[in-house]
Amino acid sequence: MRRNACKTAPGATEDRVIATARRIGMGFAGLLLLSACSGTPDKLISCPDILIPQNTERVTRFAPGEGRDITDIVLQGEIKFLSGECEIGEENITLDLPIAVGGTSGPADTDKTESVSIFIAISTSDRKVLTRRELPMTLNFAGNRTSVVTMDVVSLEIPKKPDQTTKDFVIFLGLVLSEEELAYNREESRN
Repeated sequence: MRRNACKTAPGATEDRVIATARRIGMGFAGLLLLSACSGTPDKLISCPDILIPQNTERVTRFAPGEGRDITDIVLQGEIKFLSGECEIGEENITLDLPIAVGGTSGPADTDKTESVSIFIAISTSDRKVLTRRELPMTLNFAGNRTSVVTMDVVSLEIPKKPDQTTKDFVIFLGLVLSEEELAYNREESRN
C-alpha cells in the first residue's frame, strides 16, 4: 500500500490547539520517516481532494425568537481540521481525517453545551455521491470558558477498481445547517 498526506482545504483556519496538535503530529511523522528510511521509498502520490462547500464551514446559532443581533447569539462555530493521510490499495483507498470544530459561546447561551454535526460525503469526480454520513460533535463550555475546540478522527474507506486513482474521488465535509443557519451564512457572505 502507498501512503501519503491529504491536503488541507483552502481557507481552513487553525488556532493554538490545532497548531500544537499539528506540531506534535509532525514530530511523530518525522520519527516515522526516519524509521522508514531503511525501506524502498514510495512513489509520491496524492489523496482525494477534500472540499468544504461554500457557507457550510461555519454556523451562527441564535436563541429562539425574532432577535438576530449580537445579544441573541447562542453559538458561533467553524470547522477546523488537520491534514490527514491516506493509504491506496488495489481494492480501496483508506483515509484518516482529524476533524475539529471550534466554537464560541454567545451571550444568549444558557446551556453551556451545544451540539453540531458534520456531514462527510464521498463522491466521484463528476459529483455522483457514493456515501454520506454525519458525525455528531458536542461543544462543552465548562466553567467560564467561552471558546472550545472538539476533535475526532474519522476513518473512511473508498472501494475502487484497479484502474481508478485518488483523482476519481472527492471528499466533501461541512456543518449540517438548518435552513435558517444556511440563509444567515449566505447573507453574511454577500456583505
